[in-house]
Amino acid sequence: GVILLVILIFFVSAGYFALPFVFQSDKEDFTAFKKEIASFRGEQQKVHDSIRIIRLQNAGEMDRNLASQKIKPFKFDPNKLPVEAWEALGLTAKQIKSIKKYEANGGTFRRKKDLKKMYAISDIEYELLEPYIKIKSRFEPKEEIVIGTRDTYYAHVEMNKADSAMLVKRLKLAPWLAARVIKYRNLLGGFYQKQQLSEVYGFNSSELAKRSKVIRVNATLISKLDLNNSTFKQLVRHPYISYELTKYIVNTRKVKGDFQSIQEIEESPLVSESLFMKMKPYIMVNE
Repeated sequence: GVILLVILIFFVSAGYFALPFVFQSDKEDFTAFKKEIASFRGEQQKVHDSIRIIRLQNAGEMDRNLASQKIKPFKFDPNKLPVEAWEALGLTAKQIKSIKKYEANGGTFRRKKDLKKMYAISDIEYELLEPYIKIKSRFEPKEEIVIGTRDTYYAHVEMNKADSAMLVKRLKLAPWLAARVIKYRNLLGGFYQKQQLSEVYGFNSSELAKRSKVIRVNATLISKLDLNNSTFKQLVRHPYISYELTKYIVNTRKVKGDFQSIQEIEESPLVSESLFMKMKPYIMVNE
């Protein structure tokens, strides 16, 4: 019995040590997981750095190197400059709030140095912005845009083809406004008449009137939405098509089938005659 017990213990011990060789488990590959961790840490570091820079900027403690990276100057008039333009220049929300509070209390910028008096803007930031400050004098005549006499066609700007650089150069738009025009044009699918430019925030009717002679709009370049095949996401992104109207179009397709003509959309109580006229150039029905 003792001998049998010893033999049994021997085989059990041998089996215990042999198990790893008999049942070898596949080694797990943690490469992808490690990459995800590294990516997450990288993004976390970017957020941390961004917060740190904002804190330094709000405290007016950025050095010249950091300020040069953060400030992206372009020609601007600080008086009644939209929030988006200040953001494009590189200022923080706290700095912009301070400037807007100053304006709300009746403050104006008559000279470049008036901006330097804003405690929210550091001396280094002002030095970077100062060459680009263009304050219009109350006694200066309004800027007129002149069409070239030798090459009139070249002076015209086709709004459905022009890029932001062309809008800045030929229409004398601020870079932030040119970018906004391009963004709105892309959402629409193109302009069908120049009056639509007044729908862009910052491009008011007086600005349009000054540039009307050089602006051209080729409506044949418009991208249209097919009422029968456009997705919910494609429809709802259009500035003239609300969320509720998008639901109506999609549900109508499911219940009644395809639209036979664009006029059928007028059956919706959400579509007034004026709205239909605005939408008409941008919708179609594939036959």
